[in-house]
Amino acid sequence: MMENLRKDSYFLGVLIGTIVPGVLFGILYGIFALVVNAKPDILLSNPNIVKNLIPKLILIAMIPSVFILRHYLLNLKYDKTGRGILISTFILAILFVVVQFSL
Repeated sequence: MMENLRKDSYFLGVLIGTIVPGVLFGILYGIFALVVNAKPDILLSNPNIVKNLIPKLILIAMIPSVFILRHYLLNLKYDKTGRGILISTFILAILFVVVQFSL
């Protein structure tokens, strides 16, 4: 498994840069759903909480990509993989801007 992550390719970078934030977003959103199911009065007191939550979760989910990017560029010296991670991080940042200003 670890052997597959030690390749220098754009595809691997885009894959890592997409899967890691996606999984973290799913975990954070699941935790939020569990909290809302446990205390439904949270939504009644502030109905805009869901509207403001999605962009914030997208932004928080991009944080591990920065550390993974640094690891691949500085420690492993895999430039193509680092560029792939950077491309997917930019796409997620554009998604954040679109979601933030469309809601």
